[in-house]
Amino acid sequence: MTSKNTKNCFKLIKIPKFQLKHKFFAFFLILLILLFLYLRFLVTPILYDNTKSQISSYATKAIDLAIAESISNNINYDDFINIVKDKNDDITLIEANSVRINSLSRIVTKNVMNNFLNLSSRPVTISLGSFFGISIFAGMGPDVQYEVSPYGEVFCDFVSNFVSAGINQTYHKLYLDISIKINIVLPFKTLRLNSNSQVLLCETLIVGKIPEVYLNSNNLTDMLNLVPEKFSS
Repeated sequence: MTSKNTKNCFKLIKIPKFQLKHKFFAFFLILLILLFLYLRFLVTPILYDNTKSQISSYATKAIDLAIAESISNNINYDDFINIVKDKNDDITLIEANSVRINSLSRIVTKNVMNNFLNLSSRPVTISLGSFFGISIFAGMGPDVQYEVSPYGEVFCDFVSNFVSAGINQTYHKLYLDISIKINIVLPFKTLRLNSNSQVLLCETLIVGKIPEVYLNSNNLTDMLNLVPEKFSS
């Protein structure tokens, strides 16, 4: 065999190998694209909904535990609100005990955050069958655990509400409004949650004409101006 024929044989052998590399690269590229689309449009929404459900339950439970820990059954209306009357026993002023209210607000806020951090430190679980994206497979298969790192803020406000109860009688109710804002970074998406809860702190029946002038404390939120709705601007 001449040297010319030998070179032609080598060329015939190299061409299929060169084409095989291109085919393998194209197959690998298509596989990466399909994997990206699967993670982006199927897995991410499933993780988003599952994480939202479990973290929301943790936030609600954290608020409920904080309320039970911070608020006792012997809380009285007089602990937070002071009704001032004149010599004729007419109400001249309704003032809030800002020190007592701010103290309770700090305690509740701290307890909510601590409880939520403790609860959210647990891994989030999801069944393996849920990743198929078919409802019939949801809940099937072993559980898969993954960890999330939520971060957020807790807000505690006091809401004052006056309700007419007849002639010269008014119900004054003081509510504790707790909200927690949570952010969780997931693949391809950021999850934002808001959980709110309102609990009646105390109430009383005020007998007498409610004055149109009240004490507003700069240490409290705008929700605690203690102005009846009919007098609000």
